Amino acid sequence: MQGLKVAALYSFPPGRFGLCGMGEETSHEILDFLKGKRVPNIKEILETFEGSLFYYKLIAKENKISDYFNEKVVRAYWIGNELLEKVRISKLREMIAKEFKRPNLAKKLPKNSRAHHSFHVLVSGPIKKDLIMTEGMRDLCKISWGKILKIEDCKLEIANLIVEYQPLLKEKKWFLGRPIKRRVFWFKSLLPKIKIGDFISFHWDLALEKLSKEDLENLKKYTNLSISIANYLKT
Repeated sequence: MQGLKVAALYSFPPGRFGLCGMGEETSHEILDFLKGKRVPNIKEILETFEGSLFYYKLIAKENKISDYFNEKVVRAYWIGNELLEKVRISKLREMIAKEFKRPNLAKKLPKNSRAHHSFHVLVSGPIKKDLIMTEGMRDLCKISWGKILKIEDCKLEIANLIVEYQPLLKEKKWFLGRPIKRRVFWFKSLLPKIKIGDFISFHWDLALEKLSKEDLENLKKYTNLSISIANYLKT
């Protein structure tokens, strides 16, 4: 169940904009599930997010884990952990060629490519062929980390946080810019126990969870790796 919750948490932000999954019609069901309500078909809903599903299945299979919604599998894709290191490059190339229908890209992937969400954002690209990802959209789509500077609390369920984070930028190459302030949305019921100084993850400007030191290090590590691979493929 915890793996489904992590998958729902990170899938909800793009899902509410209709960018992934079944779109807005199911985003309220995902939110209900995250708030603790019973949603019997939540697994089927999350399986409509084809992009992430392909990665879950690959990571699980390569690590001999039967449940592709296993929490560690899901966290490997969105945040990063040691499971990514066991995914053979041959199998990642095979998935990109077959499922994403990008055989030319698959052939070019360097051996240090990893099946991480930042790789999906910067290298493999969206499954929807008609979705054009601008530079700004890629920054919103990557999982960002930010240090909470201010909590703009209010009596409503949705408030704001001011965080310090490094934006994804592109000049001749992709890079993480200098730290800047950014206001992100905060569902109090999804992230109740936070304080100034905490590091959180956010996706499409929605605060998601408090990051442990290990999670923060892994997210930085695999994001920077994907940036280097994206730049390598453009040279």
